[in-house]
Formats: sequence, C-alpha cells, structure tokens
Amino acid sequence: MLEWRNRMRISEFSIPTKIEFGIDSLARLGHFVKDLGGRAILISDNVMRETGILNTVENILRSKGIIPILYDGIFPVADSSIIDEVTLIARKSRANVAIGVGSSRVCNIAKITAFLCENNGDIIDYIHGREGNGKHIAYIEIPAVFREVYALSGSAFLTDAYDQTNKVISTEGLGTDILIVDPAIMSEIPLDTAVYIALDILTLSIEGYISLKVNPLVEPILLRGIELVYYNLSKYVKNPHDVGIREQICTAGLFIAISNIVTGFGIAFSLSMGMNGKNRISKPVSSSILLPYIIDYNLNVVASRFAKIARVMGRDINNLEETQAALKAIEGIKEFKDSLGIKLKKSLKELGLKKDDLAEAAEVAVRFEDINSIPRRASFENLMEILEKAY
Repeated sequence: MLEWRNRMRISEFSIPTKIEFGIDSLARLGHFVKDLGGRAILISDNVMRETGILNTVENILRSKGIIPILYDGIFPVADSSIIDEVTLIARKSRANVAIGVGSSRVCNIAKITAFLCENNGDIIDYIHGREGNGKHIAYIEIPAVFREVYALSGSAFLTDAYDQTNKVISTEGLGTDILIVDPAIMSEIPLDTAVYIALDILTLSIEGYISLKVNPLVEPILLRGIELVYYNLSKYVKNPHDVGIREQICTAGLFIAISNIVTGFGIAFSLSMGMNGKNRISKPVSSSILLPYIIDYNLNVVASRFAKIARVMGRDINNLEETQAALKAIEGIKEFKDSLGIKLKKSLKELGLKKDDLAEAAEVAVRFEDINSIPRRASFENLMEILEKAY
C-alpha cells in the first residue's frame, strides 16, 4: 500500500483562466465578451430564465451592443446528444464566444461546445478517445451555484447518451477563459439544494485534503474550505439572503476548483457520478450521505490528516491518541449536519436506489481515474462495502 510519506514532492500546475470573483462581478461580462469578439452564443436552461438570471445576463450584454444567440433548452438530465445540437447552432452562427450560465451540467455542456466549435467531429468521437487540436472558441463560465468542480481544469463531465453513464473527457483544448463567480446571482437557489451543494464542497475539500496528490500549495486552501463551510453553513440556513455568507461558501467552492487541478477527486465523487447516470441521483445528496463512511474507510491510513480536520472543526483532540483524534472528525460532521435544522437524507435507500443499483454505481466509479488518488486503494469490492454500509 502506498504510504502518505511516499507521495511525490514535485508539484506542477497552471491556471490559465481569468477568475472574476465577488459580489456583482457579473457586471463586467459585457466588457469581457466585447474584448473576445462579441459574437456570442449564450447556453443555459429554463431555470435561469425563471429566476431572472438569464434576463440579467442578456441586459448586461445588450448594454454593450451584444445580442447573443440563445440556447436555453438544457434540461436537468440532459445527456451528450444535446451537445451536438448546441454545437451545430454555434458552428453555423460562427460564434467566437460561448457563455455557459447555470448548473454544473449546463456549464460542462457549454465548455464542451466551445471546444467542439474549433475541433472536427461529434462529441461521440471524443468520448471514444479522439484527441483535440488544442483550440476552443473563447469560453466564459458563470456558475449559478456555489461550485463548479471542473471550471478551471482541462476536463468536463457528461452523461453518455449511449449507455447513460457519467464520463469525464480530458483533451487538449478543453478549457475556460474567464470564470465569473458572483454570489449575488445565487439568491434563488432552493434552500435544500444549497445546503447539499455546500455539504458537497465539504466532502470534496476533505477528500482533496487526504489525496495522495495533495501538495503544500493546495493544503491550506482545502483546510480553509472546510472551515468556511463548517462555520458558515448554519448561518446561511438561518439567513440565505445574506450575500456575504454566500460569498464565503462560494470561496470554498472556488478553492475546490483550484485544488482539483492538483488532487483530483475521490471515492464520494466517483460513486456519486456512478449513481447520477442512469439513476439520476443528485450528486451532492449522495456525496453528503457517503462522507462519514469514506472517512471511516481511510481513517487508519491518514489518521493525522483527519485529526487536523477535527481540530479545524473545533473538536478537542488534546491528549488523544491519533486514531481517536481522527474519529472526532466523524463526530464533528455528524453533529454539524444535525445542527443545520434541515431534514437531510441519511441513507442511499432513501434516494430510491435498489440494492441492485449499487453494483452498477461501483462499476462506473472504479473506472474513474480519480479513484487512484485516495490514500487507501479501493477495489470494486471495497466500493461495494462502502455503498452497502451507506445503504
């Protein structure tokens, strides 16, 4: 088994994306689009129209004389078949800027569309391993939730229309030119959804912090991300319209996007991707259920890491043996979730999954590259054990 102390010491990563972060940062969108060419396709969904976010974006663009081509037909469980449809419109209109506004799925579809506009073929070619030419039309990403995990990486996720499984494509040319994170536009997120997304950020931060790939450059921001969610989520539940609190949680979400370039993700992410494909189970919901079981699975391998997490959560670990101190992290997370005053799902069974669905989720998860970055190696059988405990 690979020990924590033997991880690689050489660290290398780059973030070519311009990050525009903060309250009312969306106001600069028109300026960015004009500088990038001005012939834009705006990719979104009906939810963004209903919340008024899409109207705000269109008005900002019009103030700069930009009338975008609009595609707002991305539906919540859209698969890869819609990507070719959007790309055809973008290619025919000769768009030189793609703007993705909305959920994680919307943003990833928009990112892939920007890539396909400068690359031959259809999305199926790249699902099957075709390499990109290193180019894409300019892409601006505007998440409407607290985090978008692939925002700063050369990867994107999709649901393959052929087998309805979630897959990640990584190729030369996939990328985001400008990321705009504006907490002011996130006031209409349903409370339950917002809480689960914040808990997902917590899970991703913890798994990133214990990753074999973690390095001193991202360790501090991952710990800070844990702290931001832990000490701000209950405040958010009490006052979701406080934009300052939303900004704190968005900061933790941005840290995830940055650290992903180095650490990748772990078991919770891979399994939740596996459950989200055919079964359409919400990734943040399943991730929040899995977290304590994943800590337990890795506990003895990286107890010192979990002890530090427990300390960040304010747990008293003085004079405790390392493993006992690490267990305080599980205790802290349980008490934290219970204190939110929101009725959260506690088992995978509550999500409508059948026992037979677990094996399929594990089969998908074990194929994700990120599964190799966890401190304790996980086989199909190990993943099944975790799923059965969480069921």
